[in-house]
Amino acid sequence: MKKGFSIVLLSLIFLQVGGGYIYFFARLSSIRMEMRQQLKSLPVEELTQLTLSESDFEKAKVDDHEIKVTGKMYDIAWIEREDGKVLVYAKQDEAEDNLLSFIQEIVHRSANDKKPMPNQFIQLLTLDFILTENELPKNSSINIIHSSGYAHAAYGNPSPVDSPPPRNNFFL
Repeated sequence: MKKGFSIVLLSLIFLQVGGGYIYFFARLSSIRMEMRQQLKSLPVEELTQLTLSESDFEKAKVDDHEIKVTGKMYDIAWIEREDGKVLVYAKQDEAEDNLLSFIQEIVHRSANDKKPMPNQFIQLLTLDFILTENELPKNSSINIIHSSGYAHAAYGNPSPVDSPPPRNNFFL
């Protein structure tokens, strides 16, 4: 029972931590598959023709089906080579650009976050929940006044010998 609960709990923690990554990669692969399907039936007039040198083409190549030119992702329909130039017929992938810019924005914000953690949050994380014996927290405004003899014995000088309470013969 404990082992099964531990496995479920760890799975939930990993899903919480890695859920964003799972979503990102699943969405990226679905965008790429949709664009490849769209490129098969797209007329030539709707494609962008990019003319690059061999070295520029190799630098811009992301994988066999994509290139990145001037910060924009293009999905390649086909490639032609003429006179040392590479003619790339491609379509700009705006959905992939949006997804990648979203991820870059998240990373950029977290890396450049100059605003410190709120002071109240730091205080919450550093709270000392166990009170020391006979002491209140330093920022406490509570004033305790006891009028019983037990309070004087407890908060006054402690007795050197701890003894059990008196025995009651009523329940014997």
